[in-house]
Amino acid sequence: MGKDANGPAAIRFARVVAAIHGVLPGVLKRIPQTFIGFALINSFTFGVDMLLLWLSHGVLKVPYPVAVSFSFGVACTLAFLLNRTLNFRSHGDIGAQSGKYLFVMISNYLLWILLFSSLLEFAGVPYPIARVLAACVEGLYIYLLSRLWVFRRPQVTAGQPVASRPVRHPADAEARSRG
Repeated sequence: MGKDANGPAAIRFARVVAAIHGVLPGVLKRIPQTFIGFALINSFTFGVDMLLLWLSHGVLKVPYPVAVSFSFGVACTLAFLLNRTLNFRSHGDIGAQSGKYLFVMISNYLLWILLFSSLLEFAGVPYPIARVLAACVEGLYIYLLSRLWVFRRPQVTAGQPVASRPVRHPADAEARSRG
């Protein structure tokens, strides 16, 4: 996967994200490009999540906790792979990253997916609305932990040889140059 992080799909995705970032007005330009990429990818995977939830719970009548667990598991696996390759363009150890991401997803699942959305559904909120409300909170939670911990890039030190310096995301360098 490290090779794909600089492949044609990742480069095209970075260009789309940079184009979106480029049309943002004023203070919104301070939004990191990785947040825009995360929002695009996770909006898509949330659609996958909702489709699978509707099919399993709404059509097949699988109990809600089982249906939401299944749909969430599929969607978060897809989100990890797409964010790692296209958005954060990570070259890090996939084993370590997947372990960290698993921790983020389990804590996210327990706090926001299972507990919060189930409480809302139990309180009478229709399950699709309960899931959307939970998604609003979980999106910020997952982005922050993904950027700051799971796909964190090592800091470059002044005395570090050039060959051992981490590869930077082109979008990050462009954003820093704009100030």
